[in-house]
Amino acid sequence: MSNPKLIITAKERDLIVSWINGFSPADISVKNSLQQLLEELEHADVRAEKDLPGDVVRVNSIVTVNSPTARKEGLQLVLPEHADLKANKLSVFSVMGSALIGYRQGTTIKWQLPKGEETIVLEKVDNSKCG
Repeated sequence: MSNPKLIITAKERDLIVSWINGFSPADISVKNSLQQLLEELEHADVRAEKDLPGDVVRVNSIVTVNSPTARKEGLQLVLPEHADLKANKLSVFSVMGSALIGYRQGTTIKWQLPKGEETIVLEKVDNSKCG
């Protein structure tokens, strides 16, 4: 099973690509995940802000995800400088964050996590903090 196309604005795509290209993670899982994200961004469905569906994961989205190993509610995807796991703020550039950006609520995603490939279900997307 391949993942569906990411849906993203040009502004967020350019921000993410620029950040990834300037970052050299020491952790191989993060490095591989960011490489996969870059590859998916090359084929993404890039839309104007006004044409972006309201249930697409973006920077500052709050999500609920479910996988075989865990269910996480209320995770907010943020830029690295705002990441704080104790406050449920997950970096967009973490392994899990990079797996979610650009996908719609209800999507099932296959992603390589540190413990191996997992199927992640994106159960809920709240974009009230975006913009």
